Amino acid sequence: MEEDLDSNILSGTPANQEIVQETVFVNTGPNYNVQKNSAAMVIGILVIIWGAFNLLGSPFAIFSDYGATDLQGNPISYPTEYFVVAILTGISVGGLAVFGGYQITKYKKKGIWITFGAFAIAWIGGIISSTIQGSAMDTESLGLGAGLGVFSGVCGIFCYAICGIIVAIPLMISDGGME
Repeated sequence: MEEDLDSNILSGTPANQEIVQETVFVNTGPNYNVQKNSAAMVIGILVIIWGAFNLLGSPFAIFSDYGATDLQGNPISYPTEYFVVAILTGISVGGLAVFGGYQITKYKKKGIWITFGAFAIAWIGGIISSTIQGSAMDTESLGLGAGLGVFSGVCGIFCYAICGIIVAIPLMISDGGME
C-alpha cells in the first residue's frame, strides 16, 4: 500500500488512556495563624475603664444640684426627671460599655457594635438631661432648656464621632484578628 503524503486524513484506532494526576497546582505550604493585633486589647481596656467610670459615677448624679443656681443666682433644685434620666443613662451606658469592652478584648466584632450603642444612648441621654437642666435654670422662659439641649447634642455628636472612630480602629486594621 502506498501512502499519500499530501493527505489530510488521520487514520487509526483510538486507545483508552488513564489519566494519572501527579502535579498539584495548589500551594500546600504551611498555614500560619494570624497574629492578633494588640490595638483591640488596648481599646477594649479603655472602653471598660470608661464604662466603669459611668457605672461608678452615676449614683453621684444625686448631688448634682448642690450649688445649682438660676440665671439670677438664686438656688434651684433639679426636677426628679433629671435624676432619673442621668442615673439610668449612666448605669445603662456603663453596663453596655463594660460588656462591649470585654468583647473587644476577646477580639469579637460585636463588642464594637455594643460600644457604638452605648455611645448613642449616652448622646441621647446627655441631650435629654441638658434640656431638663436648662429648663430648671430658666426662670424667665427664655428657652434656655432647648438651647442647652441643642448645644449639647451638636457638641456631643462630634465627641462621640471621634470616640467611635477610635473604637473602630481594630476593624480598620487588616488582619487585626477580629472575629
